[in-house]
Amino acid sequence: MAYLKIIRPFNLFMIFISQLILKLSLSYLRDVGTQLSFLEFATLSFVTLCIAAAGYIHNDIVDIKADRINKPNEVYVIDNISLRTAYTYCISLWTIGIILGIYSSFILGCWEYSLLFIAVSVALYTYNSYFQRIPILGNVVTSGLVAFSLVIIWLFEAKALEMSGIERILIKEGHTLFTFVVVLAFMINVLRELVKDVQDINGDYAMEYRTLPIIIGSKRTMLLCALIALGLLFNSALFTFIFAGGSLLISVVLFAFTILPLGYVASQCWNAEKTSDYKYIARLLKGIMLLGILLFPLILIIERYA
Repeated sequence: MAYLKIIRPFNLFMIFISQLILKLSLSYLRDVGTQLSFLEFATLSFVTLCIAAAGYIHNDIVDIKADRINKPNEVYVIDNISLRTAYTYCISLWTIGIILGIYSSFILGCWEYSLLFIAVSVALYTYNSYFQRIPILGNVVTSGLVAFSLVIIWLFEAKALEMSGIERILIKEGHTLFTFVVVLAFMINVLRELVKDVQDINGDYAMEYRTLPIIIGSKRTMLLCALIALGLLFNSALFTFIFAGGSLLISVVLFAFTILPLGYVASQCWNAEKTSDYKYIARLLKGIMLLGILLFPLILIIERYA
């Protein structure tokens, strides 16, 4: 089980489900059938999962000392998997991901996209080795990599559409909605990473990392998280007002899937004091990210049939 747990299967499942929802939504919106075949999509998704899994393993290798303090029952490297085996596991997944990513890019006739997979792999390695020690920058980098898992599907679909002779991938409303969802997922993940930094403050301090909670304190960081959540709430409210266009049903969906959860998160961050509070908020934010992804197909269906 250690070989499975070390790659964070639930996180990988979330990435795959998000990509699948986006893929099906793009197909539904265009009314022209999917441009990437099932095999092409499955390969592309497998590539992102391999690279993400490799990043998780490398993170566990780098953070052995910190994890013994923060989560002593979840230290798989050395305790369950030897360091050498863990490196082999990590490098193998990274190699498979990069090779298949290059293959997918060449099949599509867009070889420069292969550089994206190499760049993401390098960014993951650099994050685990250096960026996670730097306040804010580390949180932004890892959140950007999460958002990239959605953007890569968009890019490959756009290229496939271009090759098929269809000039427009999405109507203007679809493009606006996708941008909102990706930015929302990015910012919620930034919040989640900040909360996890608070949760892991003891181990990070032992490793001499300079995370935000170590610099300004846990309480101030959680207050900052509350303010960020409120900022996202007001941004979502503004988007609802502009995008809904008087549609009550779309307004209700946006309110239920973004505004209400973000308000609850803000209140939880404001009152958080214990480790159990931080764990709860981190899990809550993960669920809200999935809700945000579900916005895309729900609103498209409402626009068509309401």
